[in-house]
Amino acid sequence: MTNPKKNRKVFNIILAIVLAVGVWLYVINVENPTGTVPIRDIPVSLVGEDSLAERGLMVTDQSRDSVNLKLSGRRKTLMKLNRKNLTLELDVSAITSEGEHTISCRASFPNNIGTDNVSVSDWEDLRVTVTVEKQETKEIPVRGEFIGTEAENCLAGAVSTDPETITLTGPAEALDGVSYALATIGGKEVSDTITETASVVLMGPGSKPASRKNITLDQETVDVTVPVRQVVALPLTVTLTGGDTTSAADVTVDISPKNLTVVKEAGADLPQSISLGEIDLSNVLADTSYALPIHLPDGVVAWGQEVRFATVSLSFDKVKARQLETKQITFTNVPEGWKASLVNATLSVWVRGDPEQVEHLSADQIQVTVDLSKAATEDKLQRAAAKVSLKEGAGEKVSILGNHYSVAFYLSKS
Repeated sequence: MTNPKKNRKVFNIILAIVLAVGVWLYVINVENPTGTVPIRDIPVSLVGEDSLAERGLMVTDQSRDSVNLKLSGRRKTLMKLNRKNLTLELDVSAITSEGEHTISCRASFPNNIGTDNVSVSDWEDLRVTVTVEKQETKEIPVRGEFIGTEAENCLAGAVSTDPETITLTGPAEALDGVSYALATIGGKEVSDTITETASVVLMGPGSKPASRKNITLDQETVDVTVPVRQVVALPLTVTLTGGDTTSAADVTVDISPKNLTVVKEAGADLPQSISLGEIDLSNVLADTSYALPIHLPDGVVAWGQEVRFATVSLSFDKVKARQLETKQITFTNVPEGWKASLVNATLSVWVRGDPEQVEHLSADQIQVTVDLSKAATEDKLQRAAAKVSLKEGAGEKVSILGNHYSVAFYLSKS
């Protein structure tokens, strides 16, 4: 069963609300009285800074970034205003000197609200003080930094940036606190050259971040390149030639250093080894060592301390060398009407080969032939090259060492 008294109370409340809204709508739309409304934290925008820059000046500080205003006008009009559609501009284009300058902001209302319908209650609220200083520029170097890791057998080289410098604009005191700009890339494992765009961070003395207040940059990012090259230890080799019966298999070769660590240049083909050149075994009489220059092939550079020479040691531990004095010397092509005579009746000849065959070789088994076709037909001491060979049956595993033999002789009328 409903309660009549309670129902009347609810009806009265609803009626009161409806009447209040009606009265309010009447007052706003018909009577439209005047009033004052506060609007807080209206942003202040600087304009005219380009004109300041043309005079070598800039704003480095302002007393307020936003202001609070009390606006007066018709209630219906004030209801349309808020901090989002009300703009305040602080025009600094007329300033011509350094120091502090107090300027009034210029208020801009939405297009559907006329300035005649709204006024600022206290014009002092629009006044803002700015600090103006001389504007200067400074060029600083850009340093690239790689903070990643190299993959196995890879080496990161010197980091470069493009551009290598940037230009700062700001007051002298602020610029003095900046030494260079730092651009960092990486944070990952790399196996090939990388180039990335990175933001720059201004750095001051002691490699600590510098303040950027009142400083502008001609560009905020740079391209950073980290060259990554392959590092490998290449073996040093030498080629043994000649030797007749003595081959590379009969020689123990020791090279120091055995390997050379090199860095592969970008786009180059990596060789399998580094050759030190050739050694003719026929001109090597016994165990010996050579200091051979290291010539790096195209596409690689030495890593670390550069080694210019390698020591190559040869040991003939599987063959035997022996020196014999032979008298088997024959002249050929002796000039007509002349005869040749030796200064020394014997010639020392080196042989090498199988130890047993060398041991049993006799001097008579060595033949020396001297060609006198180019000899001078006069009675004086002369020297001519001698061709040394082994007679048949001397041994298949024995050979003459060297091709440097010669004999001294005289020619006389026959």
